Amino acid sequence: MKRSWTAGVVLLSLVLGFFCIARSVAGAELAPVDGKRERAIETNAAVNGGNAGNGEQAAISLEQAIQIAREAFKIPAELDQFTTGFTHSEQNSFWDLRWYRSGMEGGELSVRVNSDTGEIWSMYKWLPPVAGAEYRGLPAYTREKAQAVAESFIQKLHPERFKETVLQQGRDYIPPLSFKERGAVEYNFNYARVIGGMLYQANGINVTVNGDTGEVIRFDLNWEDTKDFPPPVTKISLPQARQIFITEAAPELNYFRPYAPYGMDVPVKLVYRQPENRRQVLIDALTGKLLNEEMENYYGFGAGGGADAGAVYSLKESIQLTPAEEVAVDELKNLLTREKALEKAKSAVEIPAGYVLSSSRLEQDYMFKKNKYWNFYWQPGDNSSSGGLNVTIDAVNGDLIAFRFYEDIYEDYKEQEVKYSEEEARRIAEEFIKKNQPARWGQVLFESVQPMPGPVLPLREEPVIRSYAIKYTRLVNDVKFPANGFYVEVNSATGKITSYQMTWWDLVFPKPEGIISREEAARKYLEEAPLKAGYLRLWLQENYWGKPDQEGKIHLVYYQPNLNFEMLDAFTGQTLNGQGQPVQPEGAKVEFSDMEGHPAREAVELLAAAGIVVKDSGYFRPDDVVTQAELIAMLVRCFDQSTGVAPGGEEPWYQIYYEKAARIGIIQAGEKPDPEAPVNRETLARLVIHSMGLYKAASLSDIYVVDFQDAQDISGHLKGHAVLSAALGLIEPVEGRFDPKGLVSRAEAAETIVRFLKNS
Repeated sequence: MKRSWTAGVVLLSLVLGFFCIARSVAGAELAPVDGKRERAIETNAAVNGGNAGNGEQAAISLEQAIQIAREAFKIPAELDQFTTGFTHSEQNSFWDLRWYRSGMEGGELSVRVNSDTGEIWSMYKWLPPVAGAEYRGLPAYTREKAQAVAESFIQKLHPERFKETVLQQGRDYIPPLSFKERGAVEYNFNYARVIGGMLYQANGINVTVNGDTGEVIRFDLNWEDTKDFPPPVTKISLPQARQIFITEAAPELNYFRPYAPYGMDVPVKLVYRQPENRRQVLIDALTGKLLNEEMENYYGFGAGGGADAGAVYSLKESIQLTPAEEVAVDELKNLLTREKALEKAKSAVEIPAGYVLSSSRLEQDYMFKKNKYWNFYWQPGDNSSSGGLNVTIDAVNGDLIAFRFYEDIYEDYKEQEVKYSEEEARRIAEEFIKKNQPARWGQVLFESVQPMPGPVLPLREEPVIRSYAIKYTRLVNDVKFPANGFYVEVNSATGKITSYQMTWWDLVFPKPEGIISREEAARKYLEEAPLKAGYLRLWLQENYWGKPDQEGKIHLVYYQPNLNFEMLDAFTGQTLNGQGQPVQPEGAKVEFSDMEGHPAREAVELLAAAGIVVKDSGYFRPDDVVTQAELIAMLVRCFDQSTGVAPGGEEPWYQIYYEKAARIGIIQAGEKPDPEAPVNRETLARLVIHSMGLYKAASLSDIYVVDFQDAQDISGHLKGHAVLSAALGLIEPVEGRFDPKGLVSRAEAAETIVRFLKNS
């Protein structure tokens, strides 16, 4: 998006001035505030003078800013060093205060004080953990208790502004809640500003609370003093906006394959998602018109985005083979020799006069190991410029994969006359693709042509169009596959193609049969992330393209403020993230419809919120017997929540959990549990005790006095496990009996895991 240079300077000033305090932190406490602060503010205005650049003309002096910070927060005695800075913008000016500890231990407390009002706008604190005070198991504070801490904190600092906010869904940081040492739990609370009943998320208050200590560790206030808000009155009703979304901005049916390096076999999915050039749906609340924010960068094909950055054939996305590997591969009959590949490159792309070949590399595709490419690079022989040419040829079939001309950096700033229109550039691109890929040309759809402006030259109000970026998307079964297709750049002055890229993967595509309709997908979008009227500052394409000195304006729009997913599964309607994995609402309490009134409800919901219990339906089935696979999966998630279904879906879902359970020590190496076998109480004791790292101690069965009435029913090698589990309060005996063969319900398993975590 375009910004004015003045806004850029202001932003840079804010970033540089605030850099020293933008850290991850832990632990701060509000101190009582008395009347000294107000008296300081009143008396200071008359005594300040001097240079505004160092804050001497600020209403609040440095000394008073320090006093305000000290009155609000307890400064740890070990923070024996102090630095300060002054930041000024058109909106506000601030004193940036930082207390820190000298030496290797580290630690800091940073506070930002508004130099005009004396208000505290931010706070960060970090201290190294104290030996012996490591975080383990469950946090001492639930999210609800942490929220009360956060709101009490805000009330003391900004009571009036707090009244003008509403809590938004947020993302907490919850590490695996294991028996072993872990990182701190952090609860994040975002209170967005409300103006005339309309949400303005760009403004608000953010607070982070340490869930283990109950301390506020991060605080930020962002609040504009602006008057350019449109009246908070919509002319388009919410039902009308919903209908506009469904009829004009419904998500599109696409094929999707997540970025998967190293040759992983990841299946292609059918999904509904918004087009790549639409970050979010914006509906003008006054006119009903769809608004498009200006997209400054144009993205081509590939996993990562742009034509250069995402091309798996570029140097940074390839694996260079060793000389020995090159020889071995070269000997394979289906690979072109360097000489033949070079001939293909020269016949496909005109090499500029005076250019000499400087490098030739046989490369392996970063995402698909079976694919190999010859990459050739030419540069000016007389070193007269920094230009160059890169050409990539398929080492199997000789196809032209990509090429790019790199201009001399000084050429980019020269005056250029536009001689070719968008239509002419598109015709040039199409003729080139038809010549090189006639069969694939019939399998693509024209997507877009994007003018690529050059720099703003003197005496010109608008930048000159340097080139046109033209994109064609692959069609499979009449469904778009946005990751594949053609990308071409055509110079507007010469009509010369300066960049070309073909991305075409050999994959298996599911047939679009039995999927939900586009209208159903649109309604699912709105169900999961409802439209709301609110204020947004926007840089619109139609208003700001080619006008870098224009500032964004605040618009009253309908949008989805709580949109936390990228796409929908076209078969199930499940919300998916950017990697195609299921997502849960951020900050939302996970509830199960069959847990109402159940004694284990609190335990189940606690584990669900921590990611240990996965909600794959609306039911938990608390009274069903837990299987070995289910229990092992829950225990593994206590240590590693990154575990998911094995790529490709060829292995059973529990296999990866078994592998990690063996590495953690929950099960023994080579042990192959029966995934569907019901878990009894002595098996539960064994797996939980092993999770605590007490395997060796529990194995010494002969040292334990087993005084259960049914001791004879406990397997000999598990008597130590039973005694320890009871002694630690993990599994409660029933009337003096351990009941080793008694089956364990899913609810009982959840309660035991909670006790296990609390024992840490």
